[in-house]
Amino acid sequence: MPPSPRKRIVTRRGSSIVLRAPDAPPRQGSSVVLRAPDQDPAGPLHEKTWFVWVEGGEPVGPVSLEQIARGMKAGKVPSEASVRRHTDVFWTELLDVPEVIQALKSVTAETEAPPSVPTARLTMKEWLVWVDGSDPIGPVSADQIARGIKAGKVPSDANIQRVDDFFATGVLDEPDVIAALKAL
Repeated sequence: MPPSPRKRIVTRRGSSIVLRAPDAPPRQGSSVVLRAPDQDPAGPLHEKTWFVWVEGGEPVGPVSLEQIARGMKAGKVPSEASVRRHTDVFWTELLDVPEVIQALKSVTAETEAPPSVPTARLTMKEWLVWVDGSDPIGPVSADQIARGIKAGKVPSDANIQRVDDFFATGVLDEPDVIAALKAL
């Protein structure tokens, strides 16, 4: 009769498998941790095991959860995208994957900084926008000007002038507009 195999307790910690003898107390050094060879020891946030797909386009990947979250934050990965792990068969809507939501929260928490310019100053309607060949538009805020630049409605060579000022300056030469652009 062959000897009976030793029994082991198998548990999962994230994407790792932990083996320990049943008589061994769960203490440090008493277990063996198995990882897939391509698994990043830094954790699942950095593992490049995901693919992203937008209808009408080609899948992109493999990418990490962190890359997906940073892409969403930067506006490069739309919330309507679908994702799947490299081992999955079916695509899942991006916002239905708890790991993606957690990664988005993690990336947002680490990258959010207090605004360097008081936001009240950026929302004050104190600017006139001058575009060659048209009448001035305004008064508008630096935030509105920045959103207009981003939307392509305000050309980058436009000039702006404070309502109570005599001189105009280039729209991209004004620190408040630059701060508002960075805040978007």
